[in-house]
Amino acid sequence: MKRRLERWALAIGLLGFVSPAWAELELCNDTEVSHQVAVGHIQDGGWVSEGWWQLQPDSCIAAVLGALESRVYYFRAQSDGWVFRHDRVSFCTREGVFTISGNSNCASRGYQASYFAKIVTDRNATHFSQRLSQRSTRGRGREQMPIEAEAQPGVWGLPYRGAVIFQGCSPLSQASNPYCIFIGNGRKFTVSGDVRTPSALFESLRQIDVGTPVFIQGDWVGRFSSSVELVLRDVQLRSASDEDRLLSRLQGSWYSVSDPGDQFTVKGSGRQNRYNSTLTSMEYLSVMPYCGEFDTEGPYLFAWDSQGGTGLCYVIREVSDIELVLTYLPRGTELRYRRLE
Repeated sequence: MKRRLERWALAIGLLGFVSPAWAELELCNDTEVSHQVAVGHIQDGGWVSEGWWQLQPDSCIAAVLGALESRVYYFRAQSDGWVFRHDRVSFCTREGVFTISGNSNCASRGYQASYFAKIVTDRNATHFSQRLSQRSTRGRGREQMPIEAEAQPGVWGLPYRGAVIFQGCSPLSQASNPYCIFIGNGRKFTVSGDVRTPSALFESLRQIDVGTPVFIQGDWVGRFSSSVELVLRDVQLRSASDEDRLLSRLQGSWYSVSDPGDQFTVKGSGRQNRYNSTLTSMEYLSVMPYCGEFDTEGPYLFAWDSQGGTGLCYVIREVSDIELVLTYLPRGTELRYRRLE
């Protein structure tokens, strides 16, 4: 209780206050509305989530007191009508003020699993300040806006621009609304060929090869687990990054050295798994410099089920013309694959 009272006392400080002498992780509300905030961090060797604190505009709160022993922390901010851009890292939360040990099995323990955003502090820092506006932005629903304004940023939701991999479009013969898919940073972005998307722009997507690196711009309309609905405004080809080049080297078919019946084929950012020639799960892949709480051994391969299931993290140890070596986290299990001829 004393710890929480100290935090509330610090919450009256204005954002203009600089060069603090104390050691802490600070959350500062530089938006015009009140937010509920929570933090996730390591304490006594395990993950802990704490919240909700009501943070008024132009105020800060010390979310973690004392020396910053980790470089990575997590936080969540929420307010009605605002969209929080998280990093798909889940912590347990509940209504009211809480302190919860552990970040797994939330539902079975009577909690709710909520996605948090990552904070990477400066190396050797004793104090770090995170502003809410970097992750929380006012959002507007598409049902309130006229179709005539569809080309303007922010009409259908939160304006978004990101580097992704083009994963293809639905067949031309499909009876329902056509769609195209992009994969990036552990998310699937789905663009529908409806009245919100310029028809010429949507049709141009069919000319792009699967696996092509692109920049997309549009409005982030809604999120369902690892899937995002995006109203597309523009798409541009881009140069391949180091992560893109690694993904390119993963293309093709592989089999497990320990069990040759365990095979998969990578096309673009999709991985079709099969066992003894029988198709099993379809997954999406992202090569990233971090994966969840892991950020020191990269590059990482993040894989998640195309139906929105649990994601898995791997360290990419080696990729050659004939061999692929991964380390499954957090167990540290080594997985070796050979390329199928």
